Amino acid sequence: MTVFEPPRLEKLDSQPEVQRLLKNLLDHPGVQTFLWVGPEGSGKKTYALALVRSLFCREGPDCPGCATCKQVLNRTHPDFFWLQRQEGKGEITVEATREVDRKLSNAPFSAPVKVAVVSEADRMNPDAQNAFLKTLEEPPAKSLVLLLAEKAGNFLPTVLSRCRLVRFPALPDAVIEKALRESHGWDKAEAQKAAQEAGGNLALALKFGDENWMAFREKVGRDWDRALQGSDEDWMLLVNEYDQWEPEFLGDAELTATQRKAEVLKAAFQVYLGLWSRRLWGGAEVPPKLASLRAEAVLKCLQKHQDMIPLYLNAKMILDHLFLELREGFWRGELIDRSFMELSAQI
Repeated sequence: MTVFEPPRLEKLDSQPEVQRLLKNLLDHPGVQTFLWVGPEGSGKKTYALALVRSLFCREGPDCPGCATCKQVLNRTHPDFFWLQRQEGKGEITVEATREVDRKLSNAPFSAPVKVAVVSEADRMNPDAQNAFLKTLEEPPAKSLVLLLAEKAGNFLPTVLSRCRLVRFPALPDAVIEKALRESHGWDKAEAQKAAQEAGGNLALALKFGDENWMAFREKVGRDWDRALQGSDEDWMLLVNEYDQWEPEFLGDAELTATQRKAEVLKAAFQVYLGLWSRRLWGGAEVPPKLASLRAEAVLKCLQKHQDMIPLYLNAKMILDHLFLELREGFWRGELIDRSFMELSAQI
């Protein structure tokens, strides 16, 4: 399949509202600090690289990939800084943000501006956010800062007040299908099926081309359905298995044991949420024993527990609480909606 490289901003069209806002930024520069918020797979990283290409490249919108553009895509340009969590770290530390501060304080080497992109910026710990405040409030001349995050809730109010918020909505199925076909070389049938099941997440849709991921997907749907219809022992066996499981789709990624468990759990939730999303619109059959709850209620419960994963709570505890809440809901015919804090306290 085709290897996709983000083009210049002018060539993207998956987020038209974002496109118009960023074009205005290019035409009328002024605001220097941005917070881009949107779900995984909504295009934030692609748009960040595309924007930097347009800012740095001197070859025009039709540039096929000059030396400057290649430096941007490889994240090696001297005026472009891409900050993300270090391997084995659960958060972005104050030392990392101070390093970005230092780099931005120097004049641009060859580009018209210096650009810092902080990926997973909601993983900055409070000290890192506080250390970054001065840069966000008074950014150096000829600099641009982009914070990328899935949600705004983990940021300090002082950070939020210093950034221009840009929202990236989940992508429509038609946009994902088009991207898979035109940018990644998928055939129509494959692209259509992946787009329908991805829930607006292009990153997830791309996984449908991975045999290991597809095997994982089939196993998770089968396992979780069976355990939720079975006994307490069935669920305990599933939880113990998933706590030790290292599925093939993880590959050779250098992750700690805790991180690997979190990745498996996150992926399993992603798969089971996708299955119940299909059940919501009639794209998948609901087992009779799981039909006593509305699909919307099951999805809400799954999402609530998935949101606990970034807190680095014990994976077994999250799954145990999910099982108890869903099993009780299927038995009663309704779910008791508890607050996030109540659930965290119980776990």
